[in-house]
Amino acid sequence: MKLLFIINPVAGKGKTRDAIPIIEHFCRQRGIQYKIRETKGPGDATLIVREHSTAYSAVIAAGGDGTVLEVTNGLSGKNIPLGILPLGSGNDFARAVKIPIGMTQLEKALNIIADTTPQFVDLVSFDGRVFLNIASIGFDAEIIRDLHKISHFIKGKSAYLISVFLKFITYKPKDVELLLDGRKIITRVFLTAVCNGICYGGGMMVNPNGSITDGLLDVILIKPVPRYKIPFLLLKFIKGKHINLPYVTSYQCKEVQISSKENLAVNVDGENPINTPITLLLKPLSIRIFGNL
Repeated sequence: MKLLFIINPVAGKGKTRDAIPIIEHFCRQRGIQYKIRETKGPGDATLIVREHSTAYSAVIAAGGDGTVLEVTNGLSGKNIPLGILPLGSGNDFARAVKIPIGMTQLEKALNIIADTTPQFVDLVSFDGRVFLNIASIGFDAEIIRDLHKISHFIKGKSAYLISVFLKFITYKPKDVELLLDGRKIITRVFLTAVCNGICYGGGMMVNPNGSITDGLLDVILIKPVPRYKIPFLLLKFIKGKHINLPYVTSYQCKEVQISSKENLAVNVDGENPINTPITLLLKPLSIRIFGNL
């Protein structure tokens, strides 16, 4: 086994580098050949993987969901497995493949890579790129968009809390048109999540019944609710207890097209790479991943 580790040094509040001696000790102890490369900025992980991954039997993303997203795009079209060392702030896709999270669980995550056979899981393509977990528009996507702006001035959890508070008092529902395998739905939404995985936002269970191997996307559509009900909805949302609420509808399909008269922000695995319109297409069992599936 020969592993390429891609480490994002700013993930996990800048503590990801602490994993390097643990990784090195583990690989030496298990007789694993390895190379460690640190990213230097956005997009760097994708470029490193595209240029160097063919010499390795697997590529390991050490960081958060953004690092996993970049490494996944670098591996797109390559028959090289992905491993995840979830050391970031969200680590949501790691939950879908049941990988232990955090520095204290690092050796357990490394053992999964060393001792298990990677399994095929579904992938989602959009705009020439791919992702593994969840894309969304509406309330949550605007929080992420605004968070990226606020974080230039305020760091850490305070930036997130400010973004949530501001969105709570200013947010207006969105008029959207959805095409789900050609079925048209014109509606107003609080948010719409297109899910391969089960959770986002650091463990919020948007899609508690989801599967990353069933060949289907789950579309969770939440209609507008009175502002005073939003905290109640979010509490249900966090625990995955929202699916049966009267203003929540779920669908399954292979292709989703989302458009709006507005230029809506799209959240893709915690990033805001594009705006609507967007087409999301499921690619069944298209990438191999180490995990407990």
